[in-house]
Amino acid sequence: MKAKRSIEGKIRRSLLGYTILIVLLIWAFQIVFLNTYYQTMQRMSILKAGKQVAASVGREDFGEQLEHICYEHRMCSMVVDEKGKSFYSIDMMGRGCLIHSPSRFSLIQIIEPVLSGEREELVQTVQDEHFHSMGLIYARACTLEEGQRVIIVLNAGLDPVKSTEGILKSQLWIITAVLGLIAIIISRLISQNISRPLQNISRKARRLAKGEYQADYAGGGLAEIDELAETLNFAAEGLSKVEDLRRELVANISHDLKTPLTMIKAYAEMIRDLTGDDPKKREEQLEVIISEADRLTALVSVLIRISQDEREGRVYHAEPFEIGERIQEVTRRFAQTNPEYSITCELEGPAEVSADRESIDQVLYNLISNAINYTGEDKKVFVSQRRTEAGMIRVEIRDTGRGIPADQLPLIWERYYRSRNTHQRPVVGSGLGLSIVKGALTAQNLPFGVESQVGKGSCFWFELPLATDAPPLPASQPDGNGDTASPSGDAEKQQNKTQD
Repeated sequence: MKAKRSIEGKIRRSLLGYTILIVLLIWAFQIVFLNTYYQTMQRMSILKAGKQVAASVGREDFGEQLEHICYEHRMCSMVVDEKGKSFYSIDMMGRGCLIHSPSRFSLIQIIEPVLSGEREELVQTVQDEHFHSMGLIYARACTLEEGQRVIIVLNAGLDPVKSTEGILKSQLWIITAVLGLIAIIISRLISQNISRPLQNISRKARRLAKGEYQADYAGGGLAEIDELAETLNFAAEGLSKVEDLRRELVANISHDLKTPLTMIKAYAEMIRDLTGDDPKKREEQLEVIISEADRLTALVSVLIRISQDEREGRVYHAEPFEIGERIQEVTRRFAQTNPEYSITCELEGPAEVSADRESIDQVLYNLISNAINYTGEDKKVFVSQRRTEAGMIRVEIRDTGRGIPADQLPLIWERYYRSRNTHQRPVVGSGLGLSIVKGALTAQNLPFGVESQVGKGSCFWFELPLATDAPPLPASQPDGNGDTASPSGDAEKQQNKTQD
């Protein structure tokens, strides 16, 4: 197994490597390349001085200019004619000057290419055998106003840099040690500042994996780590919420399963022990058993449908149909099974829409069932259909219940959610209905939402395109929650709206 490398170790190695690279560059430029760099700079200096002297030739103050240039560049100079006779001579180097010590080398031989006219300018490195040192000789030909040709000769020393190199080495050893110590300290501080928050987050993340969703992730003051901590806090909060909803779902479904099973068992025992010979009572009790069995079947069917949608992804097929007829058919079924409720339909004329008819029936069923569960004591539910200014058909299902507080509106579309409001009547359902509504409408890119006013009730709505104006349905693919994701976010933007 490949050994894992820690961030702390990697940061330390990186900083130390960076420090070593800087030290090596300093050593290279200050020691290894010092002599080459010095010679290059002296060569550039003598060329510059030669041009300045050449520009001053023929001026009345040529002598003063020559002296000034030689002093500035620490050089010796001489101006000779074609026969080698000197006109001007300035010595700024004393015994180290080569052009003023003809015994040590032949100046004429060095500047011969310029004297003969073979070259206009030259720079040559020569060695002083007497002092075992190096020097630069510069020669350039110039013509005076009267036509006389003269040669400008300059000499610059290439002083040994060994003593300077020794001083720099001793300083660099000290600098290297200091930089190494500073790099170790800074790398330790930086690596700890980065690794400690990550280690804390890692430890708490292990607790999260064990189901401890209350862990509080704190960053270390760095933007990336703070963002990671916020993401984990958000994930922990979401997982905690999902866990609470899961437990509530288990409790809800257990209750919804237990109630009909208890009644089925009780009535079956009554038929066996008491009323088996009474056809009328037996028939009534069998009807109760059948009704409760239907409730169980409906609940199981919902769970199976959600499981299939999550696993396979439901495909929606748009087709034209009369929405008013579907509203009347669904409300008629509820009126038959809930005769004590008043379900009022308000339809604004016929309207043929285009959508997946089966899923719209399911949406109507879930929204009307939700309204029946949460309507007020007057047990009234209102279903309406009208055309909007945008040319869409808007369907609204309104109840007269207690309404939904604003802080709960974003949650009502989540799975397993049930309103925390207390009702005098028991609420039937597992909290999956509105999640199914959201999945079906979002997958078809249909606008939907809810308007609610606490104490006055809620109005759930969705809109459908007319069959003649309907766009093709988007390709449906299951999202991470099992709902079908829409390619556009327009529908979800209109989900929640609270009336003041």
